[in-house]
Amino acid sequence: PVGKAKMAEVPSVPTEGTDSEAWPSTTFDHASDLFEKNVPVCFKGPGRTPEKVEELSFRILLGFDREKQAKVLSLQVTSEVDPFFFHHLEVSEDEFQALKIEQSILVDFMQFPQKFIELLEACMQHCTDDHPKFLAVMRVGETCAPDFSNLGIVETNDFKHLSHISLRLKRGSDKEIKHYLAMRLMNARCDREKMMQRCSDNATQLDCLRRQLEESTAEVYMQREICQKSEEARQSQLNELSINLKAAAMKELENTRQKLEGERIASETAMGSAIDSLKSRNSELDSEVRDLMETKYKLDSRLSDVVSRLHAAESELQTSKIELARLKKTYTDLDKDWHARERSTAQHGLRIEWLEQQLKDKEDLIASMNGRLHSAETQEVSRESALENARATAARAEERISASAGEIRKGNQIIERLQAELRSAKAKARLKAAIIAQQEKLLNERQDALDKSAREISEFVRAAETSSSEIKHLRKTADEHRLKLEESHSLLASNQQMIQWLNSQINDAQLGRLKLRSGSSYRPSTLVRP
Repeated sequence: PVGKAKMAEVPSVPTEGTDSEAWPSTTFDHASDLFEKNVPVCFKGPGRTPEKVEELSFRILLGFDREKQAKVLSLQVTSEVDPFFFHHLEVSEDEFQALKIEQSILVDFMQFPQKFIELLEACMQHCTDDHPKFLAVMRVGETCAPDFSNLGIVETNDFKHLSHISLRLKRGSDKEIKHYLAMRLMNARCDREKMMQRCSDNATQLDCLRRQLEESTAEVYMQREICQKSEEARQSQLNELSINLKAAAMKELENTRQKLEGERIASETAMGSAIDSLKSRNSELDSEVRDLMETKYKLDSRLSDVVSRLHAAESELQTSKIELARLKKTYTDLDKDWHARERSTAQHGLRIEWLEQQLKDKEDLIASMNGRLHSAETQEVSRESALENARATAARAEERISASAGEIRKGNQIIERLQAELRSAKAKARLKAAIIAQQEKLLNERQDALDKSAREISEFVRAAETSSSEIKHLRKTADEHRLKLEESHSLLASNQQMIQWLNSQINDAQLGRLKLRSGSSYRPSTLVRP
């Protein structure tokens, strides 16, 4: 509740409004209660009575006036502390129109009660706030109208106190108060009779339910005895069935033990032979792997030797190319004869044909080497012959490299001789044409020697590539043998696991037989067969 200090801030409700004398208290019937609750109200009595907050009972009725033949809204304000405090207001539909215009109300007569109830509920909701937003204010016994009171709903915002509605209620006379109290007493008696009737009905229903409970309890006892008897009968049947099942299970267990014993012996025999075959196969694969690894190491050493020789030949070839480029740059001014160019063109054509023939021969050689490689995959003897052929090819390549080195040295000697002849040509200008022809001839020979060495180097490179492909194939074969060996090991491990599982099954079966012989309780189980 709000204190007196806070009530001083509440504004006074405006006293303007429709005169309630124009709305005399009428008698109406078929009234329905729309609202009946206690609402906190800022109450101020006559004179200098201080303001205080009290809970007053608000009752809103909507009925029908028998005299005016119109709907009437009735508002009754009472106090539970003071039974003679009674203020009321009756408004018909026609009278509401004047109130609507004067109070600037936007709703009609049928909507007004609901909106007024919403304002009262807002006052109830904010009653516990320190500064309530909605507050009902009632002024009673003013000097100008001692028999009337002003009721208003005030909303407080940040700017001002806003009055939503202001109603002038009439204080009830002795007759009206007696009539109201009599009506409330009659209503209370009617409610009391209804409650007594309801209590009597509940007592009758409780007696009926108690009788039903007693009958149900007796029936439950009877059903419990029947269940006990049937349970004893079922237990005897189960005992007899258990004895029969034990006998059948022992017989089946003995048959199963004999069958498992035979299967164990057969499995051990089969697994022993399989293990022996796998061990022999494993030893064979180990020997093959060792042979393949030795072959691989030999081929790797040969390949490294061939690669080193190839690098040396390439370095010599690069040196020769640099020297040739220098010679070409020195004698470019001397190459002016068109007939010599034609001859060189013809010679180049012949050389190209010769190179094509050599390339065809090398392709044939490569085809034959591929055939040898294919035969090496199928037979060990053919692989050894292919290896010998590769060695012979490498020897021939070495001879060709040595021959190319001799040609290169010869070319160097020719170049030195050409340089000497060039120096003599400078002294003898008349022999210039003969010296130029001789130098071109020597240059062509040098070019032929260089081309020949280049061809031999390319052949050597192809031979090295062939050897590398052979080595790759041998590595692949070794990997396949290694995979087969791993598969054999895994198969051997799985066979060992199967033997262990069979032994464990046999041991479990024997332990189960021993338990049955010792008189242990029987529990049916599912036999797992491999």
